Amino acid sequence: MMPQLRAFSEALFSTEAGPPSAARMDWLMKEMEDYLQRAGPAARFIFGLSLFVVAWLSPLFIRRFPTLRGLDVPQRVEALTRMEESFASAPVLAVKAFLCVVYYEHPDVQREIGHVGPATFPMEVRP
Repeated sequence: MMPQLRAFSEALFSTEAGPPSAARMDWLMKEMEDYLQRAGPAARFIFGLSLFVVAWLSPLFIRRFPTLRGLDVPQRVEALTRMEESFASAPVLAVKAFLCVVYYEHPDVQREIGHVGPATFPMEVRP
């Protein structure tokens, strides 16, 4: 599940400069593992099922057949955008919601988006 999640995350948090750094993605994957472990079996099931559907279905929206992980970042962005704008948006939104909760807790991300003041949830970033 984590390779597909990383592929999704790189596309979701990509900017014109490209995807976030490998270190930021490594941090996010570790935090997501921890988050999902604590979320309980129902949340893990829904998240895993949603990610599975997105990984296999989203490339079809740009007429590609490999999974999301098999596409380059710009193609992933396009595939996810098209799926999110379609009748099949629910699984994309489910995965995005989980990821955003964790990603935007990072103090560096909060600074990058212009958050002023202390971190929303004061924390130390674990390597």
